[in-house]
Amino acid sequence: MAEELEMEIEAYGYATDLMHLLDLDESDKATWNMKSEGMRCFVDGLTALAALPCDDRGIQIRRMLLGQGTVCVQNVVDALKCREVLLKCKSASALGSICMCNSSSIALMKNHRDAIMKGLTRMVAGKNRWAQGDATFVLGWIVRWEEDEDTLQLMLDIVPKMCEIVNSSLKILESEQTMDDESMEDCESNLRIYPFVFLLNLCRHRSLSTHENMIIATINSAIQAVLNGNLSEKDDIAQLSISLLYKMVDSEGSKAIPLILSHKMLPSIAKLSRQLAEENIKEQCLELLKLIVDKTH
Repeated sequence: MAEELEMEIEAYGYATDLMHLLDLDESDKATWNMKSEGMRCFVDGLTALAALPCDDRGIQIRRMLLGQGTVCVQNVVDALKCREVLLKCKSASALGSICMCNSSSIALMKNHRDAIMKGLTRMVAGKNRWAQGDATFVLGWIVRWEEDEDTLQLMLDIVPKMCEIVNSSLKILESEQTMDDESMEDCESNLRIYPFVFLLNLCRHRSLSTHENMIIATINSAIQAVLNGNLSEKDDIAQLSISLLYKMVDSEGSKAIPLILSHKMLPSIAKLSRQLAEENIKEQCLELLKLIVDKTH
């Protein structure tokens, strides 16, 4: 009991400090001037919120922020509309942190659904790779908990863009284009992972049948990159790809199997089960192959 009280007191103090940082003058919001003292504090607040763990203390801080810092949360949401890419990305990362926890994600979306979806879908549709990655990260968390039908339909509408993002990153990889720095390599790595997380979470709520051909073609390209390339994130991509394929094959009314066969993916899936060291990925590949065989006989 004493430990819980101590945690609540600490969480309250941290949430109060966070709200102080995220409080903005109207003059700062009018210009989003990154050089002002208020904006520097705001960015520090966004960074702190983005790094907040999703443990009991972190959940409590998020709850307090949403309950008592409504103006501050509005500032974070409004930052999605600014022209400064860095600030938009910081805002998206902070919102993603809130959405990592079920209860806080639901509360956030209840009050700011339209503005958040509009801001994030614009970032995904844009050309900035950092903005695309950060927005996709947030959407992946939102869709994990989401039950609103209109929002899920919006998520379904951006599936083609998610496939395009993965494919464009795979093309950059295939061309062996030199990245400017390590951070850009991390950005491209995220753009090969986050869309699959988004798709996997979306398929738990909605059938992906309308986009099956495009998704399976994208998965096939990703698997080929895992088999033939030197991807640092190859285990993540393999696991996400096979998990997504399994969900699609197992979905009622799915036409995934004919598409998998037309892309001649079975040998690649079998090769994946032999080539990767992770036992759980091997098992997933074998389970997928068995499911396909069972459903075709």
